[in-house]
Amino acid sequence: MHDDDFDHDHHDHEEEHHHHHHDHDESDPAEEGSALHLEIHRAVDELGKYAIELDIKPASPIKKDVLVKFVDTLMRRSTDECLKHGADLIGHIKSFLKIGEDSIMFSMVHPEIPTVIQDNSDRTEIDEALLVMHVIVHGIWDDVIRHCTLEVLPDVAKEFDVPYTIRADYYDTEKSIAHHEH
Repeated sequence: MHDDDFDHDHHDHEEEHHHHHHDHDESDPAEEGSALHLEIHRAVDELGKYAIELDIKPASPIKKDVLVKFVDTLMRRSTDECLKHGADLIGHIKSFLKIGEDSIMFSMVHPEIPTVIQDNSDRTEIDEALLVMHVIVHGIWDDVIRHCTLEVLPDVAKEFDVPYTIRADYYDTEKSIAHHEH
């Protein structure tokens, strides 16, 4: 550390939150990367994040429009459940349905706005698919989002007669930046 690090004038204090330092080495990617990583954490720290992957393998093919309604309904019911459990803002709810080499993308930003669906598949029936759903909301933590999603999943699947197995899910059990501590 340089002695001049302690000799900040008033102007420097105003600029501190921008990470401007006299001895800052802009060519150091590690320093840039770490600063950016921490900045991202500050920006999203109040957001709970949850992702789930479902393998969908029906005994007989499912009509694509039924599967699309299943995904949209699952996204909406999970969001509604999160809002009931203390979420106060939707970051984003996104899903990706992979059907062989094809995909269908879903993006929802508000319960009252229709889900944006980009269908890149010519198929009319689906015999196998992978669903990846991301739920990011403000006001509740990952494990609560997980509970809300897993709570609604069986009923939505039953409603649309969509068999599934959970391949994986991703969440943090506590709000923590412990991986930054040395």
